[in-house]
Amino acid sequence: MPCAELSPTMSSVRFLTTNQIAALVGVSERTVANWIDRGHIDAHRTPGRHRRVSPDELVSFLNQRGMPVPKELQTNIRVLIVEDDVMVARTLQRQLNPEESGYEVTCMEDGLSALIHIGHNKPHVVLLDILMPGMDGLEVCRKIRANPELADVQVIFVTGYSDIDPESIKRDTGAVDVLLKPMKAEELNAAVVKALSARAPHSL
Repeated sequence: MPCAELSPTMSSVRFLTTNQIAALVGVSERTVANWIDRGHIDAHRTPGRHRRVSPDELVSFLNQRGMPVPKELQTNIRVLIVEDDVMVARTLQRQLNPEESGYEVTCMEDGLSALIHIGHNKPHVVLLDILMPGMDGLEVCRKIRANPELADVQVIFVTGYSDIDPESIKRDTGAVDVLLKPMKAEELNAAVVKALSARAPHSL
């Protein structure tokens, strides 16, 4: 169930000025300068001592702070939902609010189909059910982690089983988070933002 893509208009710009960042984020230019001077945003200086920031660095900073990324800088973040219960999948997709977030959301119903999709489309984040017919989510995650070309694909388990040890699952599979169904939209979106911030900025 793919959603409409959001086409960026500034993602190809090499560097942004403090004035451009201020206009994009909705803060003063002084605030942007303070972020840079305090080391919150990596920047370089031109020969004239003007601050310059890469779009990727700004997106990484905004994700880490839980601040909205301007549409001009969004890069069609791809989220794959792997869930055999269609109603649950639709709920997760609705909670991600792709029209507002700009996420490109796709849903798959089984692990094998998901792996084929991941190999061809390489999502940024995978929301993965644990118990599914055929190949379960734990095995899907292990196969993703075993492929060096998918090293920057972040996996979040979404499960209805409360008698599990999330830390053990993360340690054994390489997943970045484990969420228990049902969860609030805020919790789901926060987990996705956290997973995105764990990726290298250039890989967004």
